Amino acid sequence: MKLFASILATAVITGFVWGLVVLQPAMADSKQQAQIKNESSDVSRDMKRGDTPQQYLRGVTKTISLESLPSLWREFDRKLVEPDKLPDNLDRIVVLYQDLNSDFTEAQVTIGYPTEKSPLASDLVTLPAIEEAELLMHRGQHSESELMDAWRRINFQKSVDALVEIHYLNSQGQPESSQLSVYYK
Repeated sequence: MKLFASILATAVITGFVWGLVVLQPAMADSKQQAQIKNESSDVSRDMKRGDTPQQYLRGVTKTISLESLPSLWREFDRKLVEPDKLPDNLDRIVVLYQDLNSDFTEAQVTIGYPTEKSPLASDLVTLPAIEEAELLMHRGQHSESELMDAWRRINFQKSVDALVEIHYLNSQGQPESSQLSVYYK
């Protein structure tokens, strides 16, 4: 008799769960969401240069080979993360690539966090205006191969002024999404 009761209980629970799945509201139409995203990006592109305040980065800057980028991340950890010099409400880490050499193997790289300009701060790096960016990878969770594919979409026939990788953090300070933009001269 226990076997029959057990099978009946399993059937009732399974039926209940499937009933909830079937009765839940339909998912939103993805086309409509895509249109909303496109409209919002059009609005940001239409903004004039003077509409947004200048943004700055505080972090570590070094002219390095792009292959040695992990060592710069370690330096960022050593100078800012370990001594707990990061702001409490930090929501993103920005990697700024500037002054790329002719074969794009070396650049001046800054790893840091956005901050406001202070008259006492001499270690700030100016971020390029967001309105001038060409988005290569939308904000979201991306694999290493997607990030590499975004780098391949850079038009090196144009003169590259800067590249900006933004790594958005969750409430525990762990990366949850990223974005890549390129700035041409």
